[in-house]
Amino acid sequence: MHDLRPSVAEMTTIVVDTTVINKSTGEILGEYITTPYEAATDPLKPELRKCRSVDDLHEFLEHVDLRILPPLSKFVLLDAQDHAYGQWKRTGIDCRITLPMMNALGTIRDLVKYANIIIMTKAALAKALGVAESNLMKKLAPLISAKLLKVYTSRDGIRKGEIKLLVNPRLIFRGFDNVRDAYIDRWYSDGASEKCSLYERGRRSIAA
Repeated sequence: MHDLRPSVAEMTTIVVDTTVINKSTGEILGEYITTPYEAATDPLKPELRKCRSVDDLHEFLEHVDLRILPPLSKFVLLDAQDHAYGQWKRTGIDCRITLPMMNALGTIRDLVKYANIIIMTKAALAKALGVAESNLMKKLAPLISAKLLKVYTSRDGIRKGEIKLLVNPRLIFRGFDNVRDAYIDRWYSDGASEKCSLYERGRRSIAA
């Protein structure tokens, strides 16, 4: 009989995109290679990066004690909005977070249960954001363009009819600071450099 208990490594590591990270120290341990969508095969604890459906994420969260995680700050988005407005006034580069964007981010923040990830049906997300499902991507487009949000659908291996969101972890993250820092590093190492300093790696204090 196979031992289905999670290994020590499984209990102490997470996967951010393709990077394996120690949950306690934030140390980057290596790379994790993924394949197109299929149900997570680990019956106890699929890695976060493997979660490509609502069921996968639900199973993952069954093995996370959400009660010990720090609460999401209600003021981080306001601080980021103020900073973006100040940057626009000083530099003329328009990186403002508009009221519709703030409203969408507020809704998305409330949907995050762990880290900066959301997986749900497109219909449920559209309902939460108050738009028709056919207009969902149009609603998310300004956040994607501003590098505040990454969106994955069935074209990226997510189960058909569902959607996966990764939110910029500097603005929305539910977890401990050392793990969040690793998510931030990965977010910006994967993305193109931004013109607006609101999104520079050195401005982490906004979300602290």
